[in-house]
Amino acid sequence: MKNVFKIFKRDLKRLSRNAIALVIIIGISVIPALYAWFNIAANWDPYGSTDGIEVAVVNKDGGFSLHALELNGGDEIVTNLKQNTQMGWTFTDENDAKNGVESGKYYAAVIIPEDFSANLTSIVTGELKRPQIEYYVNEKKNAIAPKITDKGISAIQSEVDSSFISVITESIAKILNETTDDMGQTQREIVGKITDSLKVAQDDIESFQTSIGAFCDTVDSMDALLEANQKLLPGISKTLDGAGGLNDSVKDAVGASKAATQQVSAALGEIIDSMDSIYTSADDTVKEAFALLKTDTDSAASKLEKAVTFNESIVSMNNQIIGILQQLSDKLGIDNSKLISKLESENAKQQKIIDKLTAAAGTIRSTGKLPADLQNEINAMLSDSKSSFHDIKSTYITSAKSSIDKAADKLYGTMQDVAGILTAVGGDMPKIDDALDSAGTSLASLKKTLEKTSALLGKGSEKLQKTIDKINGLEADNRLPEIIDLITHDPKGLGEFMSSPVEIKTKSVYPIKNYGSAMAPFYSTLAIWVGGIVLVAILKVRVDEDKKLKKLSPSSTYIGRYLLFFGIGLIQSTIICLGDLFFLQIQCAQPMLFMLAGWVSSFVFTLIIYTLTVSFGDIGKALAVVFLVIQIAGAGGTFPVEVVPEFFQGVYPFLPFTYGINAMREAVAGPYGADYWFDLLKLLAFVPFALVLGLLLRRPLIRFNEFFEKRIEDTHLM
Repeated sequence: MKNVFKIFKRDLKRLSRNAIALVIIIGISVIPALYAWFNIAANWDPYGSTDGIEVAVVNKDGGFSLHALELNGGDEIVTNLKQNTQMGWTFTDENDAKNGVESGKYYAAVIIPEDFSANLTSIVTGELKRPQIEYYVNEKKNAIAPKITDKGISAIQSEVDSSFISVITESIAKILNETTDDMGQTQREIVGKITDSLKVAQDDIESFQTSIGAFCDTVDSMDALLEANQKLLPGISKTLDGAGGLNDSVKDAVGASKAATQQVSAALGEIIDSMDSIYTSADDTVKEAFALLKTDTDSAASKLEKAVTFNESIVSMNNQIIGILQQLSDKLGIDNSKLISKLESENAKQQKIIDKLTAAAGTIRSTGKLPADLQNEINAMLSDSKSSFHDIKSTYITSAKSSIDKAADKLYGTMQDVAGILTAVGGDMPKIDDALDSAGTSLASLKKTLEKTSALLGKGSEKLQKTIDKINGLEADNRLPEIIDLITHDPKGLGEFMSSPVEIKTKSVYPIKNYGSAMAPFYSTLAIWVGGIVLVAILKVRVDEDKKLKKLSPSSTYIGRYLLFFGIGLIQSTIICLGDLFFLQIQCAQPMLFMLAGWVSSFVFTLIIYTLTVSFGDIGKALAVVFLVIQIAGAGGTFPVEVVPEFFQGVYPFLPFTYGINAMREAVAGPYGADYWFDLLKLLAFVPFALVLGLLLRRPLIRFNEFFEKRIEDTHLM
């Protein structure tokens, strides 16, 4: 051990006595830090400056209008983009946009066609046609820019989906609102006309019954009474005829109410039909996510999370429909249990899909891939859900819609009952008249006839009273308008809710305020390794003997010279880490732990690089560079290790970079449990391997290295 420290002391004296050597040492101590600082500064906040990426926008949309539905998707997109600072949106014409993308003036271009809104709302016309937005991107200009512009286009697509659902829902609610007002007015008119007519008829019948009672009490004055009643009969017949004449107007009024009720069922049908595009969007988004798995896992995970919002919208709309159907069932006696059951079953399927998509997105973000069996399972679930939705549409048309329409038919039934009563009473009038005509034969027969007539009119009066009570109950029944009011109360608010039923509240775990701070562990670790390579490139690893140092053992020379490398390496790592903290002012929750991670990394890295050089000479230097390249790609410093090729995933646990970077990340964002110390221990686990190579395995290689170097020198080129 004495020789070890003697070698180290001699190395320090030689450096201190040579000014040029000191300048070189200062230079190799600072150069790695500059390498780290420049890279960290260059990547400080790249995604915060994307407004400089120019994207051309061309709006050719002519809009669409049908009844209460009005939409201009192109104008909506342009209005929102003018308030969006995500990228440098440039609004221009089609020729400039296309030429600009080809020339590199624009990174990308978005062209909204003339029929965009018409195709977007084709669901209400019955001729479904998916709208398209033309997207041009120049992938030659920059490798990362297309990924950034893709995010902008995804935002446009989400905005279009949201606007579509909002406009459709709001328009349907407005239509129902207008219909409800007309229906309420029509219903009141029907009830008023029918009850007024029946009350007149009932009053006349009761008056006639009173007269008949008087006939029975005053048989002696039958002639006079007979004449009086014969005169009354035409008036009663005329009244009944007037009541019956209302049938046509009643039919018209009830028909209007029936049409209004049928509009309710039609509106529900339109809402169900509008969900078809949501199912399609969810399915397409999942397919797009699976297609991106091999190229852009981050975008794939984001696509799956977007698909989750579509499926959550389906659940929300289904719950709205279930609520309406239950109201119809409870208040109008309509049996919608079959359709409600199917909707509830579909919601259960959708919840399973949401859970599966959420889990899949998490798997992609954590592992960078998604098992094929899970993809197949998700596709099968989506296909089953789509099939269930078509069954729901069919059930609504064949069952629920017809039940709602039958509710309107009840008005017809009521009117027919009334008409039947009026006809029955009117039909009995000839009988009454005949009875009175035959009264001249005898008082006894006259009395029997009057009694029969009184009983007949009494039954008619009872029937009329029951009908009046039924119609008055219909007037007081506001259940249908109440149900529709659930839909039409706030059309705009309903549209906004349906377009975005779920609000995402993001809570960052171990938040990092900028990209530069997040990349500091990688570039600092890289700079420390580069510093070790610079050391073996400048300083000699061989120890020469002199008068004071003779017969040095290989172990003494190995450890003695390494102390110099170790000391300069500590200086390099200290400058790098202090510059990160105080010059660049990166975010760091634990500065001392950050410094310690830098020192431990320097110790391990310089030992590995020094050992390779001592053991293999120039080949060892080359191996150090090779290891550097492998670690840049495979240590998870930039991209998650889950997205890199399988080779790098395999070597990831065996790279010193892995644990140096992870330890610094723990210090930057805040440590979790004992992960920081475990990372340092794993990093130190490389030390025994380096020592075994440097102290034991190096000896058989000495002669080989000498032979190799001799042959290299013979070329006079190296």
